[in-house]
Amino acid sequence: MFVWAGEGAGVARPSVKCYRCTNAWLAHARGRQMWPGRRIQHSPGGYLPVMTDSVASRRPVLMIGLDAAEITLIQQWMTDGLLPNLAALHRRGVLMELQSTAHWLVGAPWPAFYASSTPERFGMYHYLVWRPEKMAGERPSPTWMPLEPFWRQLPGNDRRVIAVDVPLCYAPDAYDGIELSGWATHELLQKPGSSPPDLLDEIRREFGAAPFDEESAHELSAAECIAVRDQCVETARRVGELGCSLIRKHPWDLAIVCFSSTHRGGHLLWDRKIRKGRTTDVQLEKIANALRDIYIACDTAVGRLVDQAGDDAAVMVFALHGMGPNNDRTSMLPEMLARVLGEGRDGEQPARRTRLTDRLRKLVPDELRARVKQRLPQVMQDRLTLHWRSSGLDWSRTEAFVVFCDLDGYIRINLRGRERDGIVPVERYRSLCERIAEDLRTFKDADTGEALVSEIGFAEQIFADGPMRQYLPDIVVRWNASAAA
Repeated sequence: MFVWAGEGAGVARPSVKCYRCTNAWLAHARGRQMWPGRRIQHSPGGYLPVMTDSVASRRPVLMIGLDAAEITLIQQWMTDGLLPNLAALHRRGVLMELQSTAHWLVGAPWPAFYASSTPERFGMYHYLVWRPEKMAGERPSPTWMPLEPFWRQLPGNDRRVIAVDVPLCYAPDAYDGIELSGWATHELLQKPGSSPPDLLDEIRREFGAAPFDEESAHELSAAECIAVRDQCVETARRVGELGCSLIRKHPWDLAIVCFSSTHRGGHLLWDRKIRKGRTTDVQLEKIANALRDIYIACDTAVGRLVDQAGDDAAVMVFALHGMGPNNDRTSMLPEMLARVLGEGRDGEQPARRTRLTDRLRKLVPDELRARVKQRLPQVMQDRLTLHWRSSGLDWSRTEAFVVFCDLDGYIRINLRGRERDGIVPVERYRSLCERIAEDLRTFKDADTGEALVSEIGFAEQIFADGPMRQYLPDIVVRWNASAAA
């Protein structure tokens, strides 16, 4: 993650998942000591917002989040003159990098930012979190995983707040602040909401319905890729206009406006190869420049926000992680773990049953499965996801298992006294973790001979003790950097 900060301008720079970038700023603003950070994945590094004298004063602060924006692209396109507004902030300010815990938990940077804390204290690492007391994954809820963003506490300290689409937040209850949540974010924890409650309807009347569709989980045709580009460009424009409108209409001391077009575009347009259907030369040229066009649209919106905020405002642009080639091999991890644990040897039945529904599911094309799933209510989508990925285990014979994850692999020990159906005694916990890690390191890519695993971390080494550590994985598996095609 990165940040630029200076007199009247501060910009945060996108890189890989960076936990403490904005957290460091928040900790300083509250007069708390800054804590050391750890790095996390998506793309390495992070950028640290710097508190200048102007920011520490009562001057308004504008924070602009570019979700999953990749710093190497921004640097190149600033050099090429394609991002003039970010380049102007760069010239006026300071750019700094921050390492973060995103190196180990790719889904935790945004909660770490807005909770101003570390994973063992807030517990969220994914939109589906393992609950040991239920032996099942579940979407986080305020009833058992409270996540209170720092800006919702500021009105009580005589600070006026505007917040727009900060990712992975619970929808706000009404409070003395202006906030829109989930209108144009890449992913949601809950349905969109606002404070005051009628603000969401007002925004829908003025700016339209939520501009993003649900992300496609299948190969895209050339026409579909171009449609993704157009949707991301339009979303960036509308979020920028909405942010300007709220800043113009309401008094504020802190305004946070986040753009998710860089995240959605990075997911779907980073790989420019088209494997579905035919393409024309015109289409290929548009796709080649699609991600650049999205960043240009965000840069234009950033310029309008900075102008609307006025010369008196201190500005920070930041990204909590970046984007890069997909090296995800988590779909292979359950089978790898089963081999490590010796399941199915000597005629013994494996701990995970192969069900008829599993075989039938493989016969249905990915695109059809994805389109059907998108039409279901969120609660049914979650149940299906968990059913296919983590059900069917015989807990009485399961020593360790893979919890819901993507990009990196997350393994939990079926620990007696913590898991409801735990069987592994505490005295075997460490030796079992070490055995699993040692054997996972032996797996090789059949085509290249390279090790599949690049790094393995244990919870005892990565995380401090904390009230929510029970929800975190015991072992984190990071894959070799080669693309997992």
